[in-house]
Amino acid sequence: MISFVDGQATKTITIDDRGLAYGDGCFTTALVKHGEIVMLAQHIERLVQQSQQLGLPKFDSIALVNTLHDISADIDIAIVKVMITCGSGGRGYSRLGVQQAKVIVSLHDYPAFYPQWQQQGITVGTSTLQLGINPMLAGIKHLNRLEQVLLRAELDQRTEDDLIVTDINGHIIECCSANVFWLKAGQWHTPSLTTAGVAGLMRANLLLNNPNIQQGQYMLDDLDNVVAMFISNAILGIVPVKIFNGQQLDISAVANMKNNL
Repeated sequence: MISFVDGQATKTITIDDRGLAYGDGCFTTALVKHGEIVMLAQHIERLVQQSQQLGLPKFDSIALVNTLHDISADIDIAIVKVMITCGSGGRGYSRLGVQQAKVIVSLHDYPAFYPQWQQQGITVGTSTLQLGINPMLAGIKHLNRLEQVLLRAELDQRTEDDLIVTDINGHIIECCSANVFWLKAGQWHTPSLTTAGVAGLMRANLLLNNPNIQQGQYMLDDLDNVVAMFISNAILGIVPVKIFNGQQLDISAVANMKNNL
């Protein structure tokens, strides 16, 4: 793994960093392809907006872009993760005295099985764990991801490739690390994410280019008799679901969505 902290090559941070202590920060994960960061402008915009929403100190976006160009040059395919933390601070929740955000960039291998997922589809079940409701943080890719850690622990014990997760009221939110869309009675649907979940960049592109996708609050019963389903994020792109809870789905119906990105 190659990593930079505030533009300097290193793999360490100070123990008083608020990202470590409280998950006080945000992040984004991007695809590197042929030496370029895919959707770079959108990733930078997301980090700026999320930092503002969370009230983090400003970070140097130009310096970050330069670091991203340096770390991705001559890379055929990989994953780059950028974390913005609130920076160093004393014990306690207060940010008083914190002056500078910390920017952490790391480069990771691209999973070899992703292309197979994209072409052949995946199996998806439903999680027994549920997400809490938190409108204050809904949509934001913040650093406090304990719920996702627990969800992934459940997935690691299951036979499916991913799981659909509901909130504590039973509303469908997302999968473990991706947004979810499904086709039923000729209409594409996706959860609105007003109370929980992460609003992914690929999801935003899909909604922009396919305004007929219906957003709303849905229960698991709403997935009865679905024709097709896919999951999406900035790394995977669009991955069709071939089997949901034992039911065979139509992978070919997802192809048009890929063409409309």
